[in-house]
Amino acid sequence: MSTKKIYLFICLAFCSLLFTNCRSGLVTMTNACYNAIKEGSAYNDAGNYSDAADKFNIVLKKCDAYDAKEKGYAGLATAYNGMQQYSEALNAANAGLKISSTSVENMFQKAAAELGLNMQAEAKADFVKVIDMTTKNRNVKDRATIYAKIAELDLKQNMYSDAMNNVDAAIQTDNTNADFYILKGDVYAEQSMYSDAITAYNQAVSYGGNSAKVWQAKVEAEVKMMQKKYNAGSNTSDLAAKISASDKQMLCTDITQAKNYGVNVQSIDLLQLAICK
Repeated sequence: MSTKKIYLFICLAFCSLLFTNCRSGLVTMTNACYNAIKEGSAYNDAGNYSDAADKFNIVLKKCDAYDAKEKGYAGLATAYNGMQQYSEALNAANAGLKISSTSVENMFQKAAAELGLNMQAEAKADFVKVIDMTTKNRNVKDRATIYAKIAELDLKQNMYSDAMNNVDAAIQTDNTNADFYILKGDVYAEQSMYSDAITAYNQAVSYGGNSAKVWQAKVEAEVKMMQKKYNAGSNTSDLAAKISASDKQMLCTDITQAKNYGVNVQSIDLLQLAICK
């Protein structure tokens, strides 16, 4: 091999090695960036979204590695969604997806932002993409949450059968989340299936404890069921005059329980004054 060819070979090898090292450096974040992302994520988890946004903006400014940028945009999108700044969240998530089109975190935040912007068809399509991305993901709780998000979209579009299928999928994936049973109750309630709704709310109490959210949903479903049963409409006085003693006892007992667990809703207070004498 001639001296010229040997020299050319060495140059090519050196350039290839240099490119590989540079590429490797761009792919893997530094410890400082890792810690900054961890701190920003902690802010998001605590609901301190403004602090999280500040931290992730610093990450995006100072960290050049691809994985740092990807996570930086995901964290920033999460913070903006938390502050209900959905357009900014969508921009951040899209920027993250330009770095990695398979980023589950950015795709999820994109769908959440679209949901906040009332882009329901787009949000549903992107939540479905997230489910496809996480089919082999061992974190079943995340996948269950996505099924529930899709069910919420179905419910808003009055697609009750699809909503029930997706909330059942959420429950089958993670049967310990009380919010899923509340959502199932809401799907029943929207179809005026109040008895089934109350059963679902009771399951929420069993799994999630006595939260104000569960008890408010349960009492509101019971009231609607009684209004329908006694053909009373929304007239509280009419319901008070028609309701049976046994139904009155059940409803008033649950209203008292709801208030004991923190429910403070004017319509329920007025109902209690009118019926529970």
